[in-house]
Amino acid sequence: MNKWIILPLALLLGIGGQNAAASAKPKKEIMTEFLVVVKASNEAELRTELRLQSTELQRSLKKNEPVSADEAVPVIADTQIIARTGQTETVYEVGRGLELYDRQHKQMRLLPESAKHKLDLYVRAARQAHYGKLTPWKEAERIVARKAICQVTDLETGLSFQVQRRAGSSHADMQPLTKADTAIMKQIYEGKWSWRRRAVLVSKEGQVLAGSMHGMPHGGDGIPDNDFSGHFCIHFLDSTTHGSNQVDPDHQWMIYKAAGQLDEKLAKASPYEVIDSFLIGLNQQDRELVRRGFADQASPQLAFYLDGLARMKAVKKAKPFDGKDPGEASTLEIPVPVTVWFNGQQPERQVFVFTMKRSGRDTPWKIDSLHPISGK
Repeated sequence: MNKWIILPLALLLGIGGQNAAASAKPKKEIMTEFLVVVKASNEAELRTELRLQSTELQRSLKKNEPVSADEAVPVIADTQIIARTGQTETVYEVGRGLELYDRQHKQMRLLPESAKHKLDLYVRAARQAHYGKLTPWKEAERIVARKAICQVTDLETGLSFQVQRRAGSSHADMQPLTKADTAIMKQIYEGKWSWRRRAVLVSKEGQVLAGSMHGMPHGGDGIPDNDFSGHFCIHFLDSTTHGSNQVDPDHQWMIYKAAGQLDEKLAKASPYEVIDSFLIGLNQQDRELVRRGFADQASPQLAFYLDGLARMKAVKKAKPFDGKDPGEASTLEIPVPVTVWFNGQQPERQVFVFTMKRSGRDTPWKIDSLHPISGK
């Protein structure tokens, strides 16, 4: 499912640079089309595409020959540049320094500063259009007021349905508006109601908020004849549960995903929070959250857990972390006793031994390796 965006005229004038005379010239050569593509994960069906219209940027992309890049550069994980020439397509990952990295051929395209500036504008515009705004609950509850009708879009499938906020003082208690809306919501959860959290976009009167929903009908009802007995919950930044009045970390990580800020969140996370994000990814069966904490995206250990995600029901730590300050350490080995539930099997006690590394005090912690051992 694609989202095409049209930039405001002022922005196009700033990054376009293509006059009418130039655009009217006949093109004898096969044209190359460049697109900025944003997806929340490799598997996501919802994608935002934005054509590059800057002649200077296009010229730089065509003119600058690729250079060898044996080592992968740090990239913006959810953003790519796709170059299409006839039936040929080349996919570039966008580096943090706005290099274009061709992972398949281990090559990079380096751009001059002026072209980088224009590319940065396009990337920012596409990502802003794709994600929701990170909105504190106090502000969100005013925008999505009680009895307000809004649209919820699942960030992975791109499916949307209408809901009404019925209640909720610490987060939003929602109900699908009609039978058709309930059917779409159930489709998002693959036909079975679930407590699993999912990153969603909540749209109301032109505003798009980053949220997290679960898919389990419970509690009070209010809309008759919608095939949904009860309500479900949508959380926003710093919202809390109604029972414990505590922030639900699983919802919060999904909210950061819905805002396109997983990397920003992980960049400031302690090694223990990075481990928690990985465990939450397993619990919520969110492949992107499982991936993001790993240093090596080609790690066989990462592949093992991604491959086994479908048969894993839950993972629970035996006890909370003590939150000990790592100080100046750049490497930590952290054993985490857990209980793992697999579909159709008895729960297993294991110890996940994480090796956490960072290159410096002000750089992000990453999972360097993970070795499970049988618990007693």
